[in-house]
Amino acid sequence: MVTALYIILAILGLSFLVFIHELGHYIVARRNGMRVEVFSIGLGKPIVTWMHKGVKWQLCPLIFGGYVRIAGMEKEGKLEPHEVRNGFYSKRPWARIKVALAGPVVNLVFAVIAFGMIWLMGGRDKPFAQFTHYIGSVDRESEVYQKGLRPGDSISELNGKPYKGFEDLIFASIANGRDLTLKGDHVNYFQESKAPFAYRLTPYDSPSLRKGMKTIGIMSPASYLIYQEMPDLFQEGPLSKSGIQNKDRVVWVDGELIFSDQELRQVLNSGRVLIHYVREGEVHMAKVPRLSLGDLRLSPEQKEDFEDWQYEAGLGRRAGHHFFIPYALSSNLIVQGPISYVGEHSHFETVHSTSITSDLDQVLEPGDQILSIEGSPVSTVYEFMKRIQTRQVQIIVERDPSREKMLWNQEDEHFLTGTKWSDLLPIISSIGSTSPTEKSGNFHLLSSVTPLKRKDLTYSPVIQEKVEKSIEKQKEQIEKIRDPEEKEQALKAFESTQDQYALGALFEDRTVIYNPGPFTLFGAVFKEIARNLTGLISGYLSPKHFGGPLMIVQLMHHSFGIGVKEALFWLGAISLNLGIFNLLPIPILDGGHICFSLIEWVRKKPLKSSTMRKAIIPFFILLIGFFIYLTYNDLIRIFGRLF
Repeated sequence: MVTALYIILAILGLSFLVFIHELGHYIVARRNGMRVEVFSIGLGKPIVTWMHKGVKWQLCPLIFGGYVRIAGMEKEGKLEPHEVRNGFYSKRPWARIKVALAGPVVNLVFAVIAFGMIWLMGGRDKPFAQFTHYIGSVDRESEVYQKGLRPGDSISELNGKPYKGFEDLIFASIANGRDLTLKGDHVNYFQESKAPFAYRLTPYDSPSLRKGMKTIGIMSPASYLIYQEMPDLFQEGPLSKSGIQNKDRVVWVDGELIFSDQELRQVLNSGRVLIHYVREGEVHMAKVPRLSLGDLRLSPEQKEDFEDWQYEAGLGRRAGHHFFIPYALSSNLIVQGPISYVGEHSHFETVHSTSITSDLDQVLEPGDQILSIEGSPVSTVYEFMKRIQTRQVQIIVERDPSREKMLWNQEDEHFLTGTKWSDLLPIISSIGSTSPTEKSGNFHLLSSVTPLKRKDLTYSPVIQEKVEKSIEKQKEQIEKIRDPEEKEQALKAFESTQDQYALGALFEDRTVIYNPGPFTLFGAVFKEIARNLTGLISGYLSPKHFGGPLMIVQLMHHSFGIGVKEALFWLGAISLNLGIFNLLPIPILDGGHICFSLIEWVRKKPLKSSTMRKAIIPFFILLIGFFIYLTYNDLIRIFGRLF
């Protein structure tokens, strides 16, 4: 019922924008002595009609459209448009330009009014990630990662211009068509210090992104991971017995500061285990590969040793799919040397040839002694063998009940200085010992967490049914793919997602108050529209990245669900889009009528109807085709693959 109401409000909102656009044309046309024949609210066959001041008003079923028909806009009998009495083209060019401008100007003015109302109401609540300059996750196989960029670093300039947010980076990666320049700072959170960087990077296609999208390796902006208690969603999730509390912020997992949900997934599914070891009297922390025993290239003697260790660990002498690390260990966990194993491309590798995916990826050396694995102290190889079979995660949270909303332009500074990061160090240094520090400042160490694969998570009965239906629908969509290679890739991606480790929890970002002045917001939206149009015309942006009528209705429906201020913003933004779009110099649009009038003004002679028709018809066909294409893409996005 509520959803239906929001859809109705969305359609009415869009209808209102079209109505005021046409009303602008109507009022200025009447004031300039033009004879208005029809004012249509909506499109299609009229449902209701009435006459008012010599104008036929009508209400049509497709209420998200509309038009004003002025006499003389088309040839009437043998009369040319400029010969029609009180017709559009019978008036002077400047009068016609005013009429054509009136509709778009009304839309632009409404956008300023809508943005002004938002400003007076105190602004909108938006996620921190939308405006931050900090980086949330980096592709660990990318060039920029190898150069040293890490999650938590900040960006100040992109292509020589001030960096405003992640949308700038997305657009530049897709539309630029050339290398990007990036400037910013590497951030040391524990010392609250920064070191500048400057990179030149080439965008590339990433398998994790939608086809046609490019990236330079920065996959997401930074965000807060604030835990939300959802007893009606998950049943006994991995975090249920960890000691986590509602509104706790996850800040550290398995040796790494966490700056986004994407990075959390990377850490959970890195295929590595956290260990502490001693080298030359000093304790170090590292991550080493966690591999199936079947992938290790063992000598006959080593196979016998492993069978004994499995038996002593209570796993059975010939137990099935068990795990270990690619190192030969003594009974008291002293490293003897590396063991080669089957790598990603079915080639034998050693830890010395493994790519670095984290600053903690270290190579153990002969003589190093392992002290703990995933936070659990171990003293014998049997204990180690037993512990490594179950994935355990160490998590530190920040418990700060005073987390209040802040202005969007102040939050970045607070992100670095508002948290006393050095308080983390006593907890981090104690992990793996027999008596770990559980609290330091606002930070708390949770009990060890055993993550589950997504396919093994349990939900409440109602949600479980929805999840199962969603999975079934995804499988059906994959089965509809006709290209065998594409189908196989889609199936592998789906299975890989289901096999990923997860914490079975929902995290939300911190909310900031976004409240720039109405003209500042107008300028920002205008710049975004201009940038997209430039990218579309130049060919750097594909039309498939744009939304059509269905997506606009869906967007408005979503905004009404959030609140009045969000709905006002999108009404203003769409109104601004409508105004600018109609000013484009395309014959069928208002901008086209302005061009015809300017041409007549210059040549001092009216254009013939046949000339205008030849210009209008091709663009009319192109425009209709473009909207059909956008609508088809909307259907693909909403309902999935159709063919």
